[in-house]
Amino acid sequence: MEDENKNNAMAGAQNVEMAGAENNQAQGQGTTQTNGFDEFLKDSKNQAEFDRRVQKAIETAKANWQEVMDNEKSEAEKLAKMNKEQKLEYQAQKAEKEKSDALAELNAYKLKEQALEIASDKGLDVSLLNYFNFSTAKADELNTKIDEISSAFNKAVERAVNERLKEDTPVSKNGTPGGQPKEVPTFF
Repeated sequence: MEDENKNNAMAGAQNVEMAGAENNQAQGQGTTQTNGFDEFLKDSKNQAEFDRRVQKAIETAKANWQEVMDNEKSEAEKLAKMNKEQKLEYQAQKAEKEKSDALAELNAYKLKEQALEIASDKGLDVSLLNYFNFSTAKADELNTKIDEISSAFNKAVERAVNERLKEDTPVSKNGTPGGQPKEVPTFF
């Protein structure tokens, strides 16, 4: 396992060297894109930000790689401790779990497609379906849930429309509410 990791590290280093050589060749050709980027990096703020982002990307990639390696190592250690029957049983369980996960994902996809079709037929905004958890939803509950969402959405829209259409009592020019004119005294 260590030899494999060393070989991977050496191969990665060779790839970096080759990429650096290709980059040097591109710079020798005087491409404007490379010169523009070099000019951009001459500013110390830009160079610092670029270095920070590259370092963060390297750390993230390294952490992800380390996690994968740790998982593979623990998997190998588990398998090494098992006898043939246990290995076969473990692999069968793993395959069954992968199969059930794939089927659940496929069912969720199909259910979402059905929900989109039903919602569009009912004139419901399909973005409201984002609140569904299709991996746990059941097909027989789908129409009921869509009807509930549609009803709630329509009530909210109606409430908002009524609120906006509500008018205040108009005030007349002479300052009395309701547009009723003030009584003007008559002098005749």
